[in-house]
Amino acid sequence: MDCTLCAHKGCRKGAPCTSGSAGYIQEYRSDENRLIIKAASSLVDGGRAGTLTRLEEIAEYCRERGYRKIGVAYCYALEKEAASLKAFLAGEGFKAVMVSCTVDGVSESDIDPDKTETAVSCNPVGQADALIKSGAQFAVLMGLCLGHDILLQKNLRMDFTVFAVKDRVTGNNPLLGLPGIQAPEDAFLAGMPDNYHLMPPEEFLGMLQNKKSPEDFYLLDLRSPAAFAENGLPGSVNVTLAGLAQHYRTLLPDRSKKTVAVCGGGVQSLYAVMFLALKGYGNVKSVKGGYPG
Repeated sequence: MDCTLCAHKGCRKGAPCTSGSAGYIQEYRSDENRLIIKAASSLVDGGRAGTLTRLEEIAEYCRERGYRKIGVAYCYALEKEAASLKAFLAGEGFKAVMVSCTVDGVSESDIDPDKTETAVSCNPVGQADALIKSGAQFAVLMGLCLGHDILLQKNLRMDFTVFAVKDRVTGNNPLLGLPGIQAPEDAFLAGMPDNYHLMPPEEFLGMLQNKKSPEDFYLLDLRSPAAFAENGLPGSVNVTLAGLAQHYRTLLPDRSKKTVAVCGGGVQSLYAVMFLALKGYGNVKSVKGGYPG
């Protein structure tokens, strides 16, 4: 079977080319699997697909399942990120059990008799044991080495999910190892037009004159609060670059809607445009010359 070569895609239309459903539909109807399906569906049903980060999905899934104690098996190289994850889970009302890959401090020669090194080794079996003994109800895997993650999964007697996959070459984004797949910043630069997402002032003024409602497009004013208070444009949102980086998902929930940024001189709005383009906003413009223009 090679579904990537199928042109009909009948399974997407209720007319699959093959079906083994008679056997596994009963599996879905077991009490445990029904609970898992219900929790998974709550993350995407009703138009919610694409509105939650993976981290937010993990929190909601655990709440739906009634989990309160979450175990985290992490690589010591990601300890800073693990501490941030712990803080997030605590903020969401969960108790986090954090277990490093070097738990118990066993040596490489202890784990692999063919080695003579006495350096401390990763210990995925020990991680699994520590999480089980802690009473964790659910586990999150974070950056474990390939092979070590398999050992942990084989010995972990609880449900788990993977939050981060280690890839030392691609900054822990293994999709970038696929042929033809580009990082967002590379795709942005490759598709950057000659005018660098610039909007001439006269075009911007025409948009303002023809704007029928505040819902027509997003308008960001990146100037200081004092400047905005003096002559901010109706319907615009005043936000600093730092504030945009923190709150863009709330301020700009629709990534397909046209977004225009204006600042005091046309430079900060260019940074805003680049930032939003890298975050998946497909129609962003910076007013050339800024507000004075």
